[in-house]
Formats: sequence, structure tokens, C-alpha cells
Amino acid sequence: MQRFTLIHWPVGEGTRFEDARYDGLKKQPPQGCEAGEIGGRFGLRCERPGARLLDAVAELCGEIRTGHGLLMTDLGIEKLWEWSADGTDGWGAEIVGQLLLMAAERGPRLGYGVDDLVRFLRTAAGSCRDGSGPAGVVRP
Repeated sequence: MQRFTLIHWPVGEGTRFEDARYDGLKKQPPQGCEAGEIGGRFGLRCERPGARLLDAVAELCGEIRTGHGLLMTDLGIEKLWEWSADGTDGWGAEIVGQLLLMAAERGPRLGYGVDDLVRFLRTAAGSCRDGSGPAGVVRP
């Protein structure tokens, strides 16, 4: 089980917890989640299944996008420049998740599609579709 906080805080929008867009999620939050006000914004505190943190976050974000039309944008990470190499379920994973959610929201506002963002990550990281990295180094 993965524990995380997910917040709807779209860039440039002054959304507040009271916004009517959240009524359905407040009335019936996703399984394993509790809706609440987080810093004046709508948020979910969740304990969800997932092999890794990003798996659980992505699954829930997709569920909310499909069911409620909202793109969740924030994991509540304030100091994105901090770092921790504590594995796929720790603080470092939350920072990576935060950055990816920000890219998922902001990229399309600039004209980038999901495929553009995925291509960027694959190219910048030097990895291939089969998981191998530069010079054929296979990554875990």
C-alpha cells in the first residue's frame, strides 16, 4: 500500500476547496482516500495499492480524470529542489511524482502532447523502449 496526498492546484487558477467541481469527490471519494481541505485547496489523503508510489498515484489520477474530468496536479511537495535517494516509494519518489504531475498539466498548456512528454523523457534519459540505457546498460 502506498500513502500519499494528492491536491488539485492548477497553475494560474485560484481554485478553492469550496469549488463545486469537487462536490462529487467530496461526497464519494475514491476508495482508500479521504477528501479534505489542504492549504485552502481540494485534496485527497490516500492509501492506495500499487507496486510503487508512482503506480498508485498514476492509477488514481487516471481514475479521477476519467470519472470527474479533473487533472490532479500536486503531491504537496513544496521544496522541489530537495532530494532523497530513498527508493521508489520514498521522499525522492514523491518529488519525481510532483514534477511529472506538473509536466502533465503544464506541457499541454504550451502545446505539448503526452507523446511529446514521453519522447522527451526517453530521449533525455537516453533510454530505449526495452529499458536499456546508454551503451546497452540495462536498468532495474
